[in-house]
Amino acid sequence: QVHSRKLCEALMAAATKLAGASFVTATAEGLSMSSETTTNGLRVDDGVLLEADAVILAMGPWTHVAGLPKAKTQCGLGGFGLALPPVVGTKYHAVLLQSPTVLSQAVFFQGRGDVEVYPRPDGEVYCTAYPEPAAIVEDLPGETAVLDSVCDKILGAVRDLSEGLREAPINAKQACHLPSVPDGAPLIGAIPGLANGFAAVGHGCWGILLAPATGKSLADAVVRAVGPSPLKQDTTTPAEGVVDLRPFDPSRFVRGR
Repeated sequence: QVHSRKLCEALMAAATKLAGASFVTATAEGLSMSSETTTNGLRVDDGVLLEADAVILAMGPWTHVAGLPKAKTQCGLGGFGLALPPVVGTKYHAVLLQSPTVLSQAVFFQGRGDVEVYPRPDGEVYCTAYPEPAAIVEDLPGETAVLDSVCDKILGAVRDLSEGLREAPINAKQACHLPSVPDGAPLIGAIPGLANGFAAVGHGCWGILLAPATGKSLADAVVRAVGPSPLKQDTTTPAEGVVDLRPFDPSRFVRGR
């Protein structure tokens, strides 16, 4: 299994080094609009406007806030008023164990919470089970509660099922929300009603695996939509070498209303 935090940190470092990207830590409060259909950047909680030619919302299970009317709030966050469907999160807990040997195969069990065991190259083993029903996420990013009661159930199941992990020390306990949209397919592409606003969300448990293809394909769509004239072109047909994003078009929910 890829270590998601290490991968993200490596991608951020590469973006900084190779493309001159910069990273800002703040709470997004909404899009700044230069016209009814065009955004000129993102407003954050310290009053700063992060100006941009295009904005991509990759907000995971908190994307539901973007679809709320501006007058409404949820989990302390104000709505963006965008034409996006409800996004829910499925909460999973995980226990990270340190195996005495490096394991080579992921294993999935039916029953006992549907335990999933993912080995990593450094001997760490990611164990998860007992998902909660999908629901609108109420806790803020970084504030997801880790319940010892659920982690203990995972630990008990794993140690019953694997003799090799029975005495393995615990490296960490954690929890997260896996985002999904009503039809189960990711939401990738232009936000309805915006000429230069895009979304990428709803990959469920496959976010890390699908992220590179999503990023490359969405970057192509953004450049062809708002890039300089030599690059700007018809965005209905995908470029060669990138994923056809039309099945994931956010406007499919608008058309279905």
